[in-house]
Amino acid sequence: MHKQYWLCLMALHWAPGAVADYKNDIGYAALQTLLGANTPTGDGVNVVQAEASLAAIDKPTVYAPNIADTQFSGKTFYFPGTPSALVSSHATSVGWRFYGNEGIAPGIKRIASYDANEWLQSLVPSKTQVALPPVNASRIANHSWIAGGEPADAAGLVLRLVDRQVQHNEFIQVVGMNNNVSNAPLMGSAYNVIAVGRTDGLQDRGSDAVDAVYAAGRTRPDLVAPQTTTSAATPIVAAAAALLVETGHKAALAVSNGSINIDGVGTVYNGERAETVKAALMAGADRITDNTSTTANIADYRAGSHQTVNGLDDRFGAGQLNILQSYQIIAAGEQDSLEDDSGAGDITAAGFDYDGAFGGLDSNITATYKITALADLNLTASLVWNLGVSNDSSLVTSLHDLDLELFDTTAQTSTAFSASKVDNSENLWVNLAMGHHYQLSVKSGEANPFAWDYALAWHMKPLQTAPVPLPSAFYLFVGAIGSLGWLSRRKA
Repeated sequence: MHKQYWLCLMALHWAPGAVADYKNDIGYAALQTLLGANTPTGDGVNVVQAEASLAAIDKPTVYAPNIADTQFSGKTFYFPGTPSALVSSHATSVGWRFYGNEGIAPGIKRIASYDANEWLQSLVPSKTQVALPPVNASRIANHSWIAGGEPADAAGLVLRLVDRQVQHNEFIQVVGMNNNVSNAPLMGSAYNVIAVGRTDGLQDRGSDAVDAVYAAGRTRPDLVAPQTTTSAATPIVAAAAALLVETGHKAALAVSNGSINIDGVGTVYNGERAETVKAALMAGADRITDNTSTTANIADYRAGSHQTVNGLDDRFGAGQLNILQSYQIIAAGEQDSLEDDSGAGDITAAGFDYDGAFGGLDSNITATYKITALADLNLTASLVWNLGVSNDSSLVTSLHDLDLELFDTTAQTSTAFSASKVDNSENLWVNLAMGHHYQLSVKSGEANPFAWDYALAWHMKPLQTAPVPLPSAFYLFVGAIGSLGWLSRRKA
């Protein structure tokens, strides 16, 4: 790849003093109340910040945060490409929310700062055609920039390389959608990224047509955050992802049933995989909000014609980030399906499962997770899998078809079903009736057997009559789960 991309910054209008106002609304204050000094900070998670340059192509690059800012004291910055000549106020503001000392992930200490064009160039191997390990063994990259003007073949190449990095190196890519409801950005059209919008829903919806693989009409964004620009919303979600990566990594096999060793990255446990983190963020998101930092709220989730085929809302995706609920999903641990577990297959109020081989090719074609509702509950569940991209110069892609169903075995009826043919996530948001037994099932939507991996995340909580904060006693559900109306079982 030798071309330069036309990069555009998303508009920003914020004041430094507003950096922490969103913490109550995304569940972070409640997480601190629950965990106190044990609240994850992103410690040990290395990251990349890619930014569009503020200067013209023939001028000195201006893309880096102000590393002398007090928000960044104690942090180490790396500049793998051309060092920035001047400070970018946009990059500095994004950095406050991503890894700033007053943000939600102050424990992030190692940041690789890239001009977005040079980051794109870094995806193209110079001596090998396999995906190169991310710089500094980074686990997360934030992209608060958009691109336009690239020809279809170049755009398709970039999207395949980005999706390949996520799949082969568990390199989580958090990308902002355009602050324009009619124009999707380049990165937002990738399958394996976490696409971020705003709680007011005023960003691009859906993916643009790039080629036969990256077709139009897929659901975007994946979730939203309470900010007035997607540039500001995106690093908040990236910071939340860092808290989940830290949680899954430090807990290791206490919450995960397996791991993988990746060259140049190290050991990645199932609870910190890219699919798991994305599924946990989506399943933990709030479908109804009562914000204090903004007048924007979600009050009519999936109302009217806004429900998508994969169970989301075309304006808000899975809803607004709630890091408490997403943390609870990872902390509750990996719980195998009935088919993969010699036990009963019952699951607890929150949790996840990573299945490394599904689809009927020497593996199960259905994965069953059993639920007993001892009270009226609300269930959110997200199934996520990656677009496959071959790890060679051919970049051959494969997109499998998975479905997600909730079946009421007491009433002998299908309660909810998510079966998109174009997306790589399926999602449920449904109420459970007290005394009923249910089966949450992952199913193949293909006629021929295959073998592929997926992550499933879920979260259940008591029904409420109004979208008000849950009482503090609820946040102790990991220690006293049985009293709140669900069957308690955690696989050792």
